[in-house]
Amino acid sequence: MKYYIGDYWAMANSCNPEIREEGKTRWVETAKEYGPYFETIRDKLPKGFMKEFDKNNWFHDFTIDIVNIVNIGKKTSTIEFHISHGESGFIITLSGVTGISVNIPNTECWLFGKLTWGYTEFELIDEKKWIVRILCDIECELEILFRRISIKKLSANSRGTATSAITPTR
Repeated sequence: MKYYIGDYWAMANSCNPEIREEGKTRWVETAKEYGPYFETIRDKLPKGFMKEFDKNNWFHDFTIDIVNIVNIGKKTSTIEFHISHGESGFIITLSGVTGISVNIPNTECWLFGKLTWGYTEFELIDEKKWIVRILCDIECELEILFRRISIKKLSANSRGTATSAITPTR
């Protein structure tokens, strides 16, 4: 059986100690394989984004408060993620989006009832196209094909108290 990184996360959180240990081992092995690849592409992502991404532990344990999908029905869309963790908050904007895959089979594994950003992988398709895979909680994953990424820091006063939502807008 072929596993993907989300399977390893679920295994690492299993009640069965043998499955839990196998999941942890495979998680570490897979992350070690991804690390060298990411080092070859990281400089192609915007410096401002990478500064915040690295400074904030790749947004691990950030709550995804709002997801806005704009321009649905055209050749490309824009997706905005409003994320927060403690006093930190950001809007991450993905532009030139041509593919979106959302796998949220249920909400029972959401930490504290909120969709939580866990693990991130970027893949450079060509000089203009990227894929980002965001593993959120157990069994929840977002995959987005995009061209550009930007980030805006939010002040504590400008952040709402929204619950996790995926909100399509036209």
